[in-house]
Amino acid sequence: METSCTSDSTYKMKKILPLLLVILIFSSCSVTQGFVWTSSKPLSGNAVSDITVSDFFINVVQDLSSWQDTGSNDPVTDVAISDFAANLATNPYASKVVFTKEGEYSYRGSFSFSDFEKLVATLCAQNPNQKLITVTRNNGTVRVELNISLENWDDLTKIVPFLAERNFAVWGPVYNNPPYDYLTADDYKELVGFILGEDGPQAIDESFITIKLSVPAKITNTNGKTASDGSVDFTFPLIDFLLLHEPICFYCEFPEVRQ
Repeated sequence: METSCTSDSTYKMKKILPLLLVILIFSSCSVTQGFVWTSSKPLSGNAVSDITVSDFFINVVQDLSSWQDTGSNDPVTDVAISDFAANLATNPYASKVVFTKEGEYSYRGSFSFSDFEKLVATLCAQNPNQKLITVTRNNGTVRVELNISLENWDDLTKIVPFLAERNFAVWGPVYNNPPYDYLTADDYKELVGFILGEDGPQAIDESFITIKLSVPAKITNTNGKTASDGSVDFTFPLIDFLLLHEPICFYCEFPEVRQ
């Protein structure tokens, strides 16, 4: 009987660990993605990424690491960043790709792009009809729009392969919506609190994703927050991304400028 109980508890722990890792990776961090466009036709420029994972994530993952066989001795965050950088490095519209580890669990990356529209299309597995990031031009006005939804989730997983990993997919937005399951934000945080303790829900509440855009002309219309330097920020809670009950939409418009 003792052997049976031990085996059962080990099995349950291995079943629930993917949820623990997903929650910790995505709800204990801050992510800022910035784009600086120097030309509007084509959209060319540079990008900078800043990713920081909290001490809460570090401590719990160290405690749980012996339960999960990831096939690599590297931290899961290192693997995810490395895969993303490698994907960019092989893209014909990206150059000067550099991602560095700034601290134990903080990362900074940068790259240049010659044509943003073609860069996104190739990252989305050569899908010219992708609707994740769209650029339209009308009467001298450029409109850039980001739309993250269940309908284009597959395109996003092409850009960020880790999102398609089994351990994330089971607990990510696809399985938090019909016809599978439906968890409200309160349900999700209650589950996190039950598994990880009171620090879990707090980590989710304090986690956000920020997209920062600098364009070659004055922004004339946006649903983001315009900064004093003329750039625009769009920030949304990470829980919205984890559940994705509603599409996450961001847009900005500016006059077309050629360099």
